[in-house]
Amino acid sequence: MYNKHNYHRIEEKNGNYAAFTLPTATKENKQKLRELILEENWKRTKLFAVIIMLFEAVLTIMQLPEGWDFYVGMYIGLFLAAGMYLLIGSIMERNQASVRSRMLVVHFFVFLFLVWGTMITLQDQLHYGHVMAFVVNYMCVSALFLVERKLYVLLVLPSVVLLYVGLPIYQDAAGMLFGHYVNLSVFIFFCWLASQLLYTGFAANFYNKLLLTDMNEALEVQIQQNEAMNDKLKKQATMDELTGILNRRGFQSYIYTMLADRSEKKLSLFLLDVDAFKTYNDHYGHIRGDEVLRLIAQSVHQEAAIPTAGWARYGGEEFVLAIFDLPAEKLKETAEAIQQSIQSLHIDHAYSPAADKVTVSIGVYSAPIANPEQLPYFLGQADEALYEAKRTGRNTVKHKEEQSKSYA
Repeated sequence: MYNKHNYHRIEEKNGNYAAFTLPTATKENKQKLRELILEENWKRTKLFAVIIMLFEAVLTIMQLPEGWDFYVGMYIGLFLAAGMYLLIGSIMERNQASVRSRMLVVHFFVFLFLVWGTMITLQDQLHYGHVMAFVVNYMCVSALFLVERKLYVLLVLPSVVLLYVGLPIYQDAAGMLFGHYVNLSVFIFFCWLASQLLYTGFAANFYNKLLLTDMNEALEVQIQQNEAMNDKLKKQATMDELTGILNRRGFQSYIYTMLADRSEKKLSLFLLDVDAFKTYNDHYGHIRGDEVLRLIAQSVHQEAAIPTAGWARYGGEEFVLAIFDLPAEKLKETAEAIQQSIQSLHIDHAYSPAADKVTVSIGVYSAPIANPEQLPYFLGQADEALYEAKRTGRNTVKHKEEQSKSYA
């Protein structure tokens, strides 16, 4: 992974030379850069080869009327070399040649192009005395071809050495020779400088894109983790830790969700209270009391087939169940199923005035509802029904029902 901290350290260390340095990168990212540069050079050199073929064809046609000479042979030679490069490149693309193989072909073509310019320049010393062919070719390679500094030196050094060694052989004028050496040395230096600035800028831009991609991916992962944590926290905030069902906040949220469209529904609210639960805790202990609450919570859900979303621990030993649009004839059946599921647990309670097992009293209130703000009224009515069930001996069900919203 690209390291932005390394990048800043390099900038601080190198100061004004930062434009020629690159941040530390992994082998994987370096390989990605090599592949990207290969594709870029591949596209550029193919276009360049086509341009070369056009130029050499024009020069050949212009030169042929004067007869066959060294220049015509060189023009035709470069024309054929460019054509062979395009042909070999096309074959390698179809065969999906390796990156290394394609890079060698590209580098050889560039090397050949530079040597060709050097040979033309040396020949020009016998006729014109200028170095234009070398200068044009060298400048084209430096400006169009992306290459890091070591490889750059390897590619251009043979042609430069050939030119510097060959100039005294082909050029007799000492003054012109000295001028060539001075001008070419300055020119070669600035071409190298431009080449490295282009390469470093291209590579730095690539690494910056990788950094941005890594940062975006890391940010996306962090967002996903935060969302997962938020979901977990929301769930924890709405779930009762002891019983694993909804708590009071979760139950209220469920009611608000069900009535979000404000359409009228019939709500049947069951308020359950464990009979003589304080006495149970006093004699059997709070640990066993907690286990009783867990068993009741899960038993009602599983055996009475009550939807989890509407089933909650409302506080202490009280539970609440909300069922929407439950037919009136199903109210008694549902309440009895709840009582039966708890009785089937066979939890001993020798100190209960209602039975020798753990039992519950249930208060039920049913009425139409459209506004979630009416929930407190429903709870109050269900609590009155529950109080009546407690008052009349516990382990029983009391039901209140209204057919209209006259209470609202």
